[in-house]
Amino acid sequence: MSTYKNSIPSILGLALFALAQIAAAQTFPQPGKHIRVIVPFPAGGANDLSMRAIQQPLSKILGAPIVVENIAGASTKIATEQLIKADPDGHTLMYAGHLALMGYFYSGATEEKYWHKMAILGETGSFPWGMLEAKADAPFKSWQELVEHAKKNPGKFSVGGPAPGGMMNMIALETARSAGINVTYIPFKGGGPSGQALLGGHIEYRVAQPAEVYPNVKAGKTRALAVAGPRRMEEMPDVPTLRELGIAFDIPEFGFDFFAPGNIAPALADRLSKAIAQAVKDQGFIDASKPLVYKAEFTGPEKLKESVRNFEQNIGPKMMQMFPPEPKK
Repeated sequence: MSTYKNSIPSILGLALFALAQIAAAQTFPQPGKHIRVIVPFPAGGANDLSMRAIQQPLSKILGAPIVVENIAGASTKIATEQLIKADPDGHTLMYAGHLALMGYFYSGATEEKYWHKMAILGETGSFPWGMLEAKADAPFKSWQELVEHAKKNPGKFSVGGPAPGGMMNMIALETARSAGINVTYIPFKGGGPSGQALLGGHIEYRVAQPAEVYPNVKAGKTRALAVAGPRRMEEMPDVPTLRELGIAFDIPEFGFDFFAPGNIAPALADRLSKAIAQAVKDQGFIDASKPLVYKAEFTGPEKLKESVRNFEQNIGPKMMQMFPPEPKK
């Protein structure tokens, strides 16, 4: 009898908690309140453009205005910390790739596994991590020819890319190492500056997102030498993958995900996930994704958690070897 009586408070507590969860989902969004979506990169990049493309359809589905806020800096650390400290009422979200966030940790750019403090709601699509790109009038027309030129000119080849650390930097270093060439990695603040440096002849080639490479290739300004992904791209079918070039470096495809604070009510997280899945099917978003060579398709939280585990077990340790911590002074 006493066991039964002692169990009553815990049962009531669980019931009240469940009711609170349901109420949180039902009262969202709050009247007169907008939804803030943080993008941890500058405006104009693929991450930002993808968010702008899904902004209106998602706003319509959720029934509240969405305000996009670009908070760049410190390898996404500033933006991520704002998210995890926000009220978990669904009115503050973040839009970024989980593989990108994890890459910054395993390369030593950030100090915490921030993704453990966030709830992943869903991914909106996918494209390869990056591409190797050279000027159309470069003296080499393929990756094999670039390697030959680099070996004949040791110490004179430079490859541009984003800030040090992360997957793009890893692609540049691993491809050069596999080919046995010595190149200097030149970091830039984003794809825009590195693209200008490439077209200006200040670097021999660069690693960049497909959305940044494709317009140049289409305009005849540059040539894509390789794609860092598991398969060739429909938009550029003649561009080989790294593995086809003999570089045993497998990289999963990349997508942008919606995140919420980790302590968000499960019922509310589920409602947001369903809304995101619906927004991804919007024809406007699909059409806007095509110039970004971004394949619009929804991936749910459970499958994304498998991707996170795979990164932690396989890709992360390799990145830590490639980017060893700097010795303490």
